[in-house]
Amino acid sequence: MRIIRKTHEELQEIKKKYNCKELWSWSKFNTYKTSWYEYFLKYVIKPRVPEDRCDSAYAPYGGAAHTILENYYSGKIKYEDMIKDFEDVLFTLELSGLKFDRTNEDKNKNTSAKYSIDIKHFFQNHKAITSKVDIERFLVIKVGEHIFQGYADLVKKDEDGNFIIQDWKTSSIYKGAKIDAEKGQLILYAEGLNQLGVPLNKIRICWNFLKYCNVTIQQANGKSTERQIERIKIGESLQSNAKMWLKKLGYTDDLDYYLESLLQTNSIECLPKDVQERYVFDDCYVYIPLNENVINDLNINIIETIAEIKNKEKKYHETEDDTLFWDEDVDSESYYFAVLCGYSAKVHKPYGKYLEDQKIKEQNKDNLFAGVGTDQMQEDDMSWLDNI
Repeated sequence: MRIIRKTHEELQEIKKKYNCKELWSWSKFNTYKTSWYEYFLKYVIKPRVPEDRCDSAYAPYGGAAHTILENYYSGKIKYEDMIKDFEDVLFTLELSGLKFDRTNEDKNKNTSAKYSIDIKHFFQNHKAITSKVDIERFLVIKVGEHIFQGYADLVKKDEDGNFIIQDWKTSSIYKGAKIDAEKGQLILYAEGLNQLGVPLNKIRICWNFLKYCNVTIQQANGKSTERQIERIKIGESLQSNAKMWLKKLGYTDDLDYYLESLLQTNSIECLPKDVQERYVFDDCYVYIPLNENVINDLNINIIETIAEIKNKEKKYHETEDDTLFWDEDVDSESYYFAVLCGYSAKVHKPYGKYLEDQKIKEQNKDNLFAGVGTDQMQEDDMSWLDNI
């Protein structure tokens, strides 16, 4: 299978077909949901302001993993080539100076090391999908009067006739509120498949989190539990259960040896065969509930958000007031701006103002600890008046 992206001319034909002036992508829409000002820099100012901070490691590493999986499932490489290709890319990326954390070098090195081990483990142990798959499936989705276009990482049909839309993720696993915050793209693609005629009750949507594996663990009572374990922590996470089975199956004399080997090798292959049989490993799939209400809620959010964007754009072109797009709560997204955003504080004005305010707060705090009150500080700042 050869993956071909739509050309500019083909996208223009889609606009004509649907009689629309603008094609939306989830990336464009989600940029606004993440940062109003980043959206302003990318999509409102003409020409767009180029990103001036391109040292974040997450997108290049994630993109490399996606490309390798695309190459495997499109038949360009063999299974055993995936780990080789990733190690080659890893060497190049590590030399490029990309950062997983721009603010703390020790944390950056630690995250980089764990990330590499996790993804290498995935490529060595990935449970390959044996059914027919459609890679980078192009979809057009109508939401109200708006048209979205995008590419689903993978679409397959299971043995029950369900269509599975899957998104590869190299990020930390989503849980709780994070699932609700991130599920929009998959729901949108499900709507696109539904608009092609696939019944909604035959569509499933999920993420495959590459850094994690799903482990089915047999308990002493014969029942099984499932755990989602980061790949680098397999040996650590299975210590308690493995200890129980080693004792129960008569390996008490070598208990410490086996547990230490499990910890050091991070693999159950060091354990006796009858203990290994208590564990079943799979990729880490997280499925998202899908129904009409979920789709309707997303559509309402999209329609209202785009109306808000268009209203701001109109006002900006009338006034050239960029504060219309200033983010209201930079503090809650400060990690994103510090580690992931492609714009520096020099270009991203709301983030720059936030950092200035934080610096002033720290200076004031230091002065207060030094015994200098606010009134005294103001008096010192105005002392130049005495010379007039």
